[in-house]
Amino acid sequence: MEKGQAPPPGVQIAGVPPPYPGMPAEQTPGLYPSPFQPAQQPVYQYSPQQPPVVQPVNQMVVVQQVPTDAPGQMMCPSCQNSVVTSLDYKSGLLTWLICGILGLFLCWPCCWIPFCVDATKDVEHICPVCQSVLHVHKRM
Repeated sequence: MEKGQAPPPGVQIAGVPPPYPGMPAEQTPGLYPSPFQPAQQPVYQYSPQQPPVVQPVNQMVVVQQVPTDAPGQMMCPSCQNSVVTSLDYKSGLLTWLICGILGLFLCWPCCWIPFCVDATKDVEHICPVCQSVLHVHKRM
């Protein structure tokens, strides 16, 4: 191979990097482009784009308060009715804790009193239509 000629395509000379990947080998006059020649810029075609149309979204947030120890209005998941719950009191952890404290420290004949007071019991909210349990409010 003579001096000043580019190697045939696919042949690489040791110590000389290959031409840039974007430029075809036929367009490179030598191994490196001349610094006096302007580099060819890729041609970009401008196509105006339509701005995206943003549709307003109307959302309604329903905050459903979980009832505590009073009847509350809820949507029953079983029968799909909006009902005011009925209450059922069940002995829970607080009832048994007060019973144990009264039995151990104060007077053992009074340990049955927490089972008679609704304020110490857990509250079950029940659907009056289908009798399913909607929510259990635990005191402790």
